[in-house]
Order: sequence, then structure tokens, then C-alpha cells
Amino acid sequence: MTVAIGINGLGRIGRSLTRIIASVPNPGVQIAAVNDIASTEKLAYGLRRDSIRGAFPGTVTARGDYLVVNDHAIRAYHHERPERIPWADQGVDVVIEATGRFRAGTTARTHITHGGARKVVISASADDPDAFLIYGANHLSYDPDLHDVVSPASCGVNALTVMAKVLLDRFGLHSVNTSVMLATQGWQRVQDSLIGTSREDPRLGRAAGESIVPHNHVVGDLVRVALPEIGEMRYSYYCVPTPVGSLAELSGQTGRPVTVEEVNRVMAEAAAGPLRGILAYDPDPTVSIDVKSNPASCLFDPSGTQVTADGGVKVRGWFDNEWGFSNRLLDLTRLIGERLPVPSSSVSWSVA
Repeated sequence: MTVAIGINGLGRIGRSLTRIIASVPNPGVQIAAVNDIASTEKLAYGLRRDSIRGAFPGTVTARGDYLVVNDHAIRAYHHERPERIPWADQGVDVVIEATGRFRAGTTARTHITHGGARKVVISASADDPDAFLIYGANHLSYDPDLHDVVSPASCGVNALTVMAKVLLDRFGLHSVNTSVMLATQGWQRVQDSLIGTSREDPRLGRAAGESIVPHNHVVGDLVRVALPEIGEMRYSYYCVPTPVGSLAELSGQTGRPVTVEEVNRVMAEAAAGPLRGILAYDPDPTVSIDVKSNPASCLFDPSGTQVTADGGVKVRGWFDNEWGFSNRLLDLTRLIGERLPVPSSSVSWSVA
């Protein structure tokens, strides 16, 4: 079954999703419609040229009300509010809410109640979704009868959770501390700004390229939602002035003393086995740019593993905060689409 999707917001995540789908043979999803307040011509330009990803590996043009990607036509809407988007007109099964603005479950649900979509995936740490589903950790708890609006949390949560799951399953894990260093975000400012950031902490309005900026993100709480056995967690989160490539570190106590070799081996086994494609493993010494365009949620760095004689452990992994997270969004969308009770009518990708 091919899942017809709609994307609300063709920003960093929306464009990454489009690039991934266009580049993968038989992706299992097809974009039926997109919505963004920018004109269709600007959306086409934003896909063709990207300062991080480079030129689009194909063709993108605007043709009337359609965005034509590699000769496939995608209906483009330009509504400011989600409840105004007529997804049902294009046979959309699942909407990926990628604006970053409509994170509340009640607001995102209007894609279903007003727009006629069947399910919604919010591409962010949402407020009151029906479920938080971290692919590779607790995604199999998805219940199509109960979960209409879901969230995969954030890129940092995904990176931390897959490492935590391996440690938890193999050795036990508690008393966890986490730290995320996140590459520059779209909501950050080039120059200091105390208005327009929609964030309470004034530090988040400081110039992105000049400072490491602390961010009071609830990443630890959301890791614990996916893996409640871990218990209470402590966490820290920072925005750093790199264009792409982020870092996640996790430390805690295992159920017994472990060695560096043991920890690295189980991570390599998970990356080659049950978490293949979600967790990656690279024995080479790596820096942040090395993870650019890696589709995994986390690229484990064995050189960062540390242990103590009393069962303490610390691990480190890199992640492309846009590309890896977009791949997990698509994984979750496929899962949801495959479990829809009745297939919708197919949507043609014919040239408009």
C-alpha cells in the first residue's frame, strides 16, 4: 500500500521529507499535497537550492497550483490555518504537521476534523498528542483505534532514546543524565532579537552564530515517555553555531559493571540487527559534519564510550537533526498508513 501524505509547512523538515521521498525508489508514500504560506514559485526555489543540502538532484518547477517534482505533480495550498486546508480533496491519508507552529494536539487534530485527513504526525515535541512514538523504541505501541494525532518528539530525543534502549535492554539503566548539542535552528536569529522568537527565555533570541545558547528543552521527560523503565532523568540542551550535525551524550548506571568493549559491541550488534537503519555505528573518529545526510536517528561514536568500576557508563552519538529525524517521520508515517482500516483512493502523481 502506498500512503498518500500531505505536508503542512515546507520549511527545513518539509523540504527534507520531499527530497527523501523523491530520491528513494518505492518509498511507500507519495506526496499528494503541501501547504505553506509561501508562493508555489518560492517553494520550488527552496527545493531546488539549499545551503546545506546543495542543488536538488532532479527537477522542481511551479506550474499553476502545483509543485512539480521530477515530473510528479503535488497540489500546493497556501492557507495560514490548518483547519482551512482541504486535504480530503487530494485523498490525503496522513498529514505531517511540519510548520513548528501547530504543536498542540487539539489544533493539529483540525487536519482531520476540518480538512478530512485520517491521521496526523506532528514533527516536533508536541503538547498533548494521543501518543509519543519514538521509532525503534516504542513505535509498536501504536494503536490505530486510539492514536489519531501522534508525535515522534524531537531529533535529540530520538538520538538519545535509541542509545538508551540498547543499554536498557542489555544491561539495565537508571540514574540517567543526558546532554544534547543541537546545530543552528530555523527559529534562531542572525542578530540579537528580543521579540518575535515566541520563546520565553530571552537567551533564545541571541545571535545564533555568536554563542552557545542554553535551551530549557524537556528532552529527558520525553525519553522517559518512550522508556519509562529508566525512571527520573536529568538533562541539558544547547544550541551551538554549526550549520548541520548535532551531538547527544547519555550517562547512567547499569545493572552490573560493564566494559567499554561490551558496550561498543552491543551497539554495533544493534546497528547491524534490530535497529538497522535507526542506529548506525562508525569506528572512525568522527566530528559533527561527518553525520551530514546520514539517515539514522543516531550515529554511535565508540570513541566516546566510558565506564566506571561501579557500573557507570557514558555513551556518545551524532545525528543530522534534519535528515535523520525526517527519515523517522517517514518510517512512522508508513507504519500508520499501513494500519489504516480502509485504503483511500489512490492519488496520481501525473504531470499537472
